[in-house]
Amino acid sequence: MPSDPLARFTLFEETAPDVRQQLATLCYHRSFAPRQMICDVSSPGHDVMFILEGSVSISSYSSSGRETSFAHLEAGDYFGEIAAIDGLRRSATVTARTGVALLVMPGDSFRALLRQHPAIAWRVMLRMTEVIRSANERVQSFSTQSVTQRVCQELLNLCKPSQAVRGAFIVYPVPTQANLGARIGASRETVARVLLDLAQDGIISRKGRTLTIPNREHLEALVEGLRGGAQARVA
Repeated sequence: MPSDPLARFTLFEETAPDVRQQLATLCYHRSFAPRQMICDVSSPGHDVMFILEGSVSISSYSSSGRETSFAHLEAGDYFGEIAAIDGLRRSATVTARTGVALLVMPGDSFRALLRQHPAIAWRVMLRMTEVIRSANERVQSFSTQSVTQRVCQELLNLCKPSQAVRGAFIVYPVPTQANLGARIGASRETVARVLLDLAQDGIISRKGRTLTIPNREHLEALVEGLRGGAQARVA
């Protein structure tokens, strides 16, 4: 293990190197293969897991097995802090998207860390406020927006400026229709229909694993309900 493996995490960026190294000695390594479940609501333990390599998805499942995806976390992120703090069961299912290497801190060590290091506790609090705000926005989206609007909003969340076409934006790699549906609470078939109609209206185009948005404002207008066209033809 590197002498200071926690240095890459923003949670510890204000922590002295010798303290980080000491904290790392409380942890152990685990690794997971792509698509392997790391933990779910029935998993025992309250460990906090720091992602050294790879990426994971955070999801929940209904009683019928329908998945709702909350987030994707990458190297430098961490998860498991909610169960570590309150001592209750896990709040979601975490699955490896790629091969994943984790540094795992036992829950009691994490709780002691928060008590002993206020700066780290403050950063955890800030992260939790982000989670709460995101959850509130998701609930509002499900309650007030059509599937078309939710698809458009998720594409806006994922897109970045294109390096090849001035003024355009791209989503790369574009999520699968099932994954996109899990993110917004819709079926794969409905998402496929929305994407097809958006493409037929020229609002998006796709080639391979890249989805291009020629005019971001058109998507923004659909989200706000200010544009006809595709919105009138899809869910």
